[in-house]
Parts: sequence; structure tokens; C-alpha cells
Amino acid sequence: MFGIKFGSSKFPYIERDKSVYSALIGGSDRQARLFSCAVIGLLLITNICTILGLLATKYLTHQLDAAEPEYTPKSAARVQTIPTKWSRLNWWTEYTERNFTETDQLWDDINPAHGFIAMDRKWAKSQHWPDSMHLPSDDSKNVYLLEAYHLLHCVTIIRKTFWEAIDRKEKYTFHPPHAGHCIDMMRQYIICKADNTPLYLFGDDTAGDEQYRKCNSWDALRDYATDNSACYRDTPRDVDPTKFPLGAHFGYCDGGYDGVREGKRAGPWRHGVVFDGPE
Repeated sequence: MFGIKFGSSKFPYIERDKSVYSALIGGSDRQARLFSCAVIGLLLITNICTILGLLATKYLTHQLDAAEPEYTPKSAARVQTIPTKWSRLNWWTEYTERNFTETDQLWDDINPAHGFIAMDRKWAKSQHWPDSMHLPSDDSKNVYLLEAYHLLHCVTIIRKTFWEAIDRKEKYTFHPPHAGHCIDMMRQYIICKADNTPLYLFGDDTAGDEQYRKCNSWDALRDYATDNSACYRDTPRDVDPTKFPLGAHFGYCDGGYDGVREGKRAGPWRHGVVFDGPE
């Protein structure tokens, strides 16, 4: 219409042979497809990981929300963790033998006063320990009684008061109200610990004889008390407690002796059910 004629002589590139580029063109298509597949695969993996991460986060958040945070009073004393060990507890030991001459001596050898310790006041305050009486010889230290030794003291009082009542003694070594306090202290402590160990029984007035319990190491506790000893002693047996002043209790170190031992098994029971674990 416009009288323009296109010819190969004037525009040679229109009829240019494309065979030279065919290999390159085909290769570019394959690379593009591979690249597209790689991108799609990467996106899928990323999405899957994101979804799994969101689900895990939701689950953990739910678990944390469901768990009640442990409440610790500010005045609760921070204490060191004591090493543990597995021990068999026996229904009868030498502490319950009928030879009272020997058993009385074993019980009398127990020295609960070993549990009196003296700690630096500033350190004690940093560990949220309550304020306490000062060591008479060093007012930079507070005096404390370790719970386990207090309970041992209570057990010895209960036992002595019990047998003195059985024997109808005219005079008790300890005032009965003191034993009453100790019984109630044991009640509170048992409720506090709420031990759920299942004890076996066969209706013969025993339960859990020789079963394993996970115990705190008494040796470790004794060493701790020795290292921080307040050098305290109980009122001597031949002294009137009402005439023995508080200051006279201090200044007597026991050299690390508390007279406590676990006790060896005694008694006729052999149930045959004690074992080290399922076969």
C-alpha cells in the first residue's frame, strides 16, 4: 500500500539462520525449569518449617500457661543441694533391739547439738536466711539449728519419755509437754514431705521392710555441720537445766562427732520380695 518492499538483501537478519542458537535456546528452557522447581521446592520446605514452628510454639505456650508458676516466699531460706544415695530401710535395727542396755547407749550417743551451725550474718541475709541469735563469741555470725538434727533431738526425747512412762518413772528426764511438741513437729514434717513411696505388706505388722529409698547423704550433712560448727553442747545430764546459762552451751566443739549411724538390719523377717528391679 505504501510501496515499501522488504527484501532479504536490505534486511538480512530477518532470514537469519536460527540453527546456530537452537542449542542455546533449548538449554535456557531446561535451566529455567530446573530453577523454577528449585524455588518452588524451597518455598514448600520453608512453609512447612514455618507451620511446624508455629504449631510447636503454640504447644509450648499452652504448656507454660497451663503450668502454675512455683511460688517461693521471699523469706524462704536458700540451701545447698545435698548429694543423694539409695538405701534400704529396715523394720528392725540395733536401735530397736530388746537389750535395753545396748539400745539405750546407742540412743544416748546421738548428739543432736552437732547440728548447731554459725554462719556469717551478711551471707545468711543474702541467702534469705531469717535473722537469728548471734554467736556469743562473734556477733558477725548467726546461730542456726539444722532441721534434721532438730528432728533427731525430738525422736530421742519421744523415745526416752515413752519408756520412762512405760516404766512408771517418778521423774521424767524431759518435761512431757516437750515430748508433745516433738510429736506434733514430726506430724507436721511428715505432712510437709508427703512421701508417696509404695510400701509392700503381707499383713504381718510390717511394711516396706528393706525397700530402697532415695535418701540425702547424712555424711554430707554431718560434714556441712562440722565445717560450720557453732561449737554448741546440750545441757550435761548431771546439771540442772534451769541453772545452766545459755552462754555455757557454747565453746565446746565435738570434733565432727554426732553419734549417728544408719543401723544394721535385725529381726526375723525375710519376705523374699526385695529385688533390685524388674527382670
